[in-house]
Order: sequence, then structure tokens, then C-alpha cells
Amino acid sequence: MNNSNYVELVPDAHLLLSSLRSVGYRPETAIADIVDNCITAGAGIVEILFSWDGINSKIIIADNGIGMTQDKLIHSMKIGSASPLDIRQQNDLGRFGMGMKTAAFSMGKKLTVISKAEGQYANACWDLSFIESDASGIWKLLVNNFEYSDVGLSLWEHGTAIVIENLDRIVPCSNPNAVKAKNSFYSLVDTVVKHLGLVFHRFIEDNSLIININTTPIKPWNPYCLSNSATQELAEEVYCENGKEVSIQPYVLPHKTKFKTEQELKDIEGPYGVVAHQGIYVYRNRRLLVYGTWFNYIRKEPAFNLARIKLDIGSESDFDWKIDIKKSAATPPLYIREILNRTIDSCTETSAKVYNSRGVYSKNIISPNLGYVWEQRKNRNGFYSYHINKKHPLLSAIEKRLDESGQQDLKAFLSLAENYAPFMQSGVAEYLNSSTGELNKTDAVQRQRDLEEIKGYIKSFMSKGYEKDEIAPIILGMANFKYLKEDVLRIFEVENYD
Repeated sequence: MNNSNYVELVPDAHLLLSSLRSVGYRPETAIADIVDNCITAGAGIVEILFSWDGINSKIIIADNGIGMTQDKLIHSMKIGSASPLDIRQQNDLGRFGMGMKTAAFSMGKKLTVISKAEGQYANACWDLSFIESDASGIWKLLVNNFEYSDVGLSLWEHGTAIVIENLDRIVPCSNPNAVKAKNSFYSLVDTVVKHLGLVFHRFIEDNSLIININTTPIKPWNPYCLSNSATQELAEEVYCENGKEVSIQPYVLPHKTKFKTEQELKDIEGPYGVVAHQGIYVYRNRRLLVYGTWFNYIRKEPAFNLARIKLDIGSESDFDWKIDIKKSAATPPLYIREILNRTIDSCTETSAKVYNSRGVYSKNIISPNLGYVWEQRKNRNGFYSYHINKKHPLLSAIEKRLDESGQQDLKAFLSLAENYAPFMQSGVAEYLNSSTGELNKTDAVQRQRDLEEIKGYIKSFMSKGYEKDEIAPIILGMANFKYLKEDVLRIFEVENYD
């Protein structure tokens, strides 16, 4: 195209930034979006401070992540600093490169970011009031315009603090010092605590993340009541479409008579009530996006209050699921609808039986799980494998009666049973994998997991007195690990199997 056939139209800074304020965030979803950036930066601690000072009130979100140099910080302040087409790492919870900015603007008119990296501080600021007063419409980012005290970074070698001020969407401009305004400001803290405890519960539970609000740690809220032995874990479904894996795990909570105390029963009702929490929970890289929905397949009914379905996707599925900027909406793609609907039917049917059982569990409720002994899995690279259902209630009961050494022996024996089952040795799995052309394309993460599992089996067999020459052909004959033949041979060349 000839250059004379187009003109460059740069959006007015004031108008576009003002429009971004109306994306539709609530304060709690906005803060969750900013915490996503902290996790992406590798933070293990996030400190959130709600500081009340009337019209000068502010919200500070500081983390001990890797921090940014001045150049990197300026780039991150760009509207649309990352492409949604980029392939993101597992700990990267970003989407469009707009979350921090749009989330902050939804609460206040001034966003300042202070970062500490390589022993140096850097800062940058978008001030909508400053931009509004400038008739040029130019995108003027303020830099080196902020003091570094009282932002929470002094205790860490590196990290980032986000300071949101001029909170016109939270603190009313008219009579901002009123008692009512102050109470409303601090009541927001309770809402944020509940929301973050749900959205990031998996991070907090596995001790990879600590979130403090006004120095008080946030407690995770797990929707699935896994600590109660009466919770039913139904058959898991794993589906892979063009390398994009979807995992669906349904749970049915116990009848109310199965809780020992009123507090336990109240806890499982969740921050928004038991009806709001029935349904599907969609996670993207372990971060909760959507919860308490049936995606218009069925209506919410009291009998379904015990049905909760955990659904995991990766960031590579963003377009398929139509993830929005706020990461608070998703739509199941057509290829998963049939499986998802079938899971909903099974989970809600079991929920209704338990709900109406008055706490008496009939044989019909448990019996479908007893027959679910074998699992066929297909990973994101199309590789088929077959496994014993490790969550089978009888197997779980046996494991609980064993010490750690006994559990390791059982695990090793089950792997032998899986890999030397007649249908595995007959070449069924190898044929399926060769037909997809994916026999040797297992991803690096799964490859490493399999190698660590193999080393564990070798140590277990050796502890029982078996020699290396006896163990090697057994490991090499395991159908699920045949693709690792060269790696296994290298393992046996060394004496240390750790």
C-alpha cells in the first residue's frame, strides 16, 4: 500500500485513559489482577495496604518479585505492553499487557510504580489529573517523580510496589472525611480478603504465596471440602485438543450431617453463600477465573448445592475460552461441551442423591466409583498412557494404613501392574501413539517427572535387595516409559539415583 493511502491516528491520552476506567472491574477483581503481576514476577510475598487519609487515601500493593530496571518499568507502563498472542510461561498470569493499568485506573486516577532491582530503584507514574490538565493529548509518563519511603520495599533486596492514589471511584469527592466514607473504605478490605482467598487459594495452600492485607495473612478458601472424608471425588476427565489440555474433576460435598461442628458447615458455604458456590470453577494456570456457574446448561437448584467441579486450562487456551481482560469471564469451547455437560449431569445427579439422603449414603451413590479402576490419559502432545485410578476409595483406604515406606512399595507395585498389564504389553498404547505421530514428543516437564518417578522405583527395588541387572530389564520393559529408553540406560550407568 502506498504511504499516501493512510494516516496515523494516535488516540488522545486523556480520552483513552479515561475510557479504560470503565472496563468493568470491581475493586476486588482489580486488586486480584494486580496480584497476578506479582505472581508473574516470581513473588512469594504480597503486602497490600489500605491506608485511610480522607481524600489522600491510597492503596499500596508491594511484592518481593524480581523487580524491574527503569527501562523495563517504562515498557511495563505502556498500554498493551504484551501481546495476547505470546506464549506465556506457567507462572505468567498475564493476558493483554493491560491488567495493571486498567485495574488501577478503575479505582483511582494516579498510578505510581516503584521497583527495586540490581540494587537500584526506578519509578514511573500515570497521573490522569496531570494528563487532563495538558491540552496536547500527548502520552506523558512521569518518571523519577516519587519518594521511596513507606512503600514496603525496604525489607527486600528486590521487588515492586504499586501505589494507587486519588481514589475517586472508592472515596467520594463530596465529604471524603465522613465517617461513612471511612467505614466503606475499610469494609472493602473484607471483600478483598474473601475474594483473594478464593481466587488464589491453590497458591496459598501449597505455600508458594503469602498475601497479607494490612499485615494480616489471607487464609485460603478451598471450595471442595477435601478435609472431610465424606467428600466424594468422582471420575476425572482429561481432554486434549490440538495440544490444549482440559482437566475436569467433579466433587460432591458431604451432607450437612457429616460435619462435626456448625463452624465447619458454615465454612464450606463459602464467602458468598452455598447457592453461589455450586457449579463449575475454571482455573487458568491454577488461578481461579470463574466460579459458581453452570454455563447456562442447567439452572441452580438447592439439590445441586453439593456439586462443585474443578476445571483446569492453560494460558494457551485463552482464545478458545474467550478469556476477557479482567480474567473474570470465560466461555467453554464447543469441543469440550459434550464432556462438560456429561460431567455436570453426573455430578448434579450424585449431589441430589446426597442432598436428599438425610446423611444416609446409599450403595448406589458409591458404586459407580468402585468400577472406575483404569484411566486412559492423553496429554497435550497426544501421547496415550494407561493408569490405575490412584483415587479409588479402596486403594486410598489401603494407603492410609501404610507407613511411608509401605506407600512407596505400593506405588512401585502399582506401576508394575500398569506397565505389565496385558493390554499394555500387547502394544495397544504404542499403536495409538504411533498413529498420532507423537510417540517421542512428550513435553519436557512430563519427561522430567517420569524420570524422577523411575528413579524412585529403582531405589525402592534396590532397597528390597534386587540387583541393578535384575531391575534394568524390568524398568526398560515398562510400556509407559519406553520412550525414555536412552535416559533409563544413562541412569543405570551411575551409582547415585537421587
